[in-house]
Amino acid sequence: MERLFARVSGKDVLFSSLDEHHLVDVLRVKIGTTLEVSDEGNLYLAQVSSLKPLKIEIQKEIKRDSELKAHLCLAFALLKGGHDELVLQKGTELGVAEFYPFISERTIVRLPSKKEQDKRNERFNLIVKGAAEQSKRLSIPEVHPILSFKELLLLKAPHRLFAYEGNSDETSSLPYELSQVKEGERVIGVIGPEGGFSPLEVKLAKESNYTFVGLGKRILRAETASIYLASIFGYVEEMKR
Repeated sequence: MERLFARVSGKDVLFSSLDEHHLVDVLRVKIGTTLEVSDEGNLYLAQVSSLKPLKIEIQKEIKRDSELKAHLCLAFALLKGGHDELVLQKGTELGVAEFYPFISERTIVRLPSKKEQDKRNERFNLIVKGAAEQSKRLSIPEVHPILSFKELLLLKAPHRLFAYEGNSDETSSLPYELSQVKEGERVIGVIGPEGGFSPLEVKLAKESNYTFVGLGKRILRAETASIYLASIFGYVEEMKR
């Protein structure tokens, strides 16, 4: 059954023209087609009652919990070749609540203008919406505007984790740190670019009191590291239930 994110007003579902195109021209829904509709975390069973104009009516509310109990904010350096889109898609499927794309010293991608940043952010939001519908999330993760590394260090949360591949006596275990997270708490997990963080960025992260965590004994590609962190986060949260 398809899931749609839309506003619900009484018995009516209010959707965008883009959603209408997807339902009518791509999915080819018919009168009587049943859908799931999510509105700000509330889930409903709905049915197509008219095609011209398209009308969808709420049948009943559904009680279903598909969200994690803690709140993972995944901060990742922009990647080339569309790999940042893979991070957004798989991160959404794995339960990430917020994404913070950023540019660091060794980030290969460079955005020359505000217009380019806005265009990329619009594309990012379409990706997470589609992934949230496909994976039957109750909410769409928020994609924040692209940050600089220094702006990233100003983010606040009870748990701020900095994935570091270098040798450091201060590096902690990722599963251990995640096991300390309580229900409802916010966690920021930072993943660097293809070339890793610069020595200055490592120094600044330490001075900003980020907790350094390792991601295993092997060096992971940047996009793999993001997926790994989100996977371990979800696993640890499920084990707490």
